[in-house]
This record gives sequence, C-alpha cells and structure tokens, in this order.
Amino acid sequence: MEIVKDDLWLCSDCLMLAVNGDATGLDYHYSAEEADRRLREIEKGLNELGPHLVPAFDSETEKGIEEFSRRTCDCCGTGLAGSRHEFAVLG
Repeated sequence: MEIVKDDLWLCSDCLMLAVNGDATGLDYHYSAEEADRRLREIEKGLNELGPHLVPAFDSETEKGIEEFSRRTCDCCGTGLAGSRHEFAVLG
C-alpha cells in the first residue's frame, strides 16, 4: 500500500472514534442531543476520508501531535482549538 493522502489532522473527538471506534467520550462533554449530532458529524467525516485511514503520529516521540492547535479538523470540520493528531489515508 502507498500513502494516498497525508497531513490530515483530527481533533480529539474524531481521534477516539477513528482509532478505537469508541464514541462514549462524547457523552461526557456534550448533552445527549449534542453528542448524537457530533457522532453523526464524525461518522460522516470518517466515511468521506475512506476505509484506509491510519494514524501517522507517534505518542512516544509526540511526532504528529499538536497539544494545542487552531487547525480545522480534517474529519468533522471543527475550528475549535484543541489537540490535533496526524493521520494518513493508504490505498
């Protein structure tokens, strides 16, 4: 496989769903209605990025991790500042 697209940055909400398939963290930060809305946004973004989305960050060296960033999330499109993690799409 080769890298089809890289330099994709995901917010912490999208990170959890992309890496673990776990959206339960949304319930801690949002009301039930907001959590459902965020989940739909994130799932839509992940579907658009495609099935071969892989992490391109290293938690040991912190390469590909920005603890505080104003980058727009390439998955859900949020512009809220926060942590961002780098991903790539393989094909």
